[in-house]
Amino acid sequence: MFFELDDIRRRHSLYFDCYNAGVWTDAPENSLRWNYTRGAISGLLGSLIGETWHNFYENWKLLLRQYEQPNTVKELYNFSKATVNLENFKRSMGTRMQFAFASGGIDWALRLAAFRAVNHGWQRTWGTFEYGFLRKVPGTVFISLLTAPIGIPFEVARMAYYADKTFPKELQKGYTSFFNALWRIPFEEGPYYFFKNSFPLFARNFFQTLTLFYSFDWMKDKLSVLTRVAEIPYFPVKIVNCFLSTYLAILTSYSLSQVTREMVDLWPKQNGVCPYDGNYRKAATHIWYARNLNNYFPGMLRNYASRQFLPMFVTLWWADSFGLFTYWKIDMFSGAGSNTWEDSFC
Repeated sequence: MFFELDDIRRRHSLYFDCYNAGVWTDAPENSLRWNYTRGAISGLLGSLIGETWHNFYENWKLLLRQYEQPNTVKELYNFSKATVNLENFKRSMGTRMQFAFASGGIDWALRLAAFRAVNHGWQRTWGTFEYGFLRKVPGTVFISLLTAPIGIPFEVARMAYYADKTFPKELQKGYTSFFNALWRIPFEEGPYYFFKNSFPLFARNFFQTLTLFYSFDWMKDKLSVLTRVAEIPYFPVKIVNCFLSTYLAILTSYSLSQVTREMVDLWPKQNGVCPYDGNYRKAATHIWYARNLNNYFPGMLRNYASRQFLPMFVTLWWADSFGLFTYWKIDMFSGAGSNTWEDSFC
């Protein structure tokens, strides 16, 4: 009776390969449209929540310049209410929401859809660990390179929109919103304007995608022993996995994206001469061959993680909830089958 019931369970499971093929097999729900839809929802949730939090955090710090830190619950409530009522908070929410829709609905959506497209056909072993996790590395590296430039125009358009307001009136372009800058720049400045000196942004996007998705996928398999054997609920395991994966993505993407820009643009220059010739790639090479990499992580948590952690964490959480990291399962102990319960006895 066990074999009959077990066979019924497997044959009615959407993600159980009763043939035990162990080779690439298209997932039943895999399509570019559905992958993009799931990625867009996950990316939008992460970007909207992340941008809202960062706007609140920046205005909180702005308010702290004039008032003392709240010490009681009532003071915390009043301080939070005052932060939300700031004119700067209200005016910046529109621009941040526009950026969130572009970044989450296009950039992160395509990253997740591409990752799913190149990995959906691989299997995980039922009751144990995945043995072929290295086969996902080439595809993940490829889609990380392929999708890295997608989000660059959004970042450049936002920086151009904010920077334009700091120029004298006679030099301003007159951008009225983030989408207005995104629309006008290719026609007025040329498409290359988006990608000029964009190495830090490219490096950030590449390492974020590669580390965030692959590390989560790898640790989801390895931490499955906690739910299979220790019978720990998946919810706390998922929190730990999302936290570690997001932290690793921040760790790997920080130096080449943020520090290289600071080395070229902000570090003091002897006799006014930049030792890296104003080239971000040369600064990145200097970091790569440095003897002590600890020197290239200053301000990571305050200047970078405070902006990037929450949107990546939320995006990853919902992407897993929508099944973008769910794969076929095969049973290494039952051998090849022909979709009949009699094969369980062989």
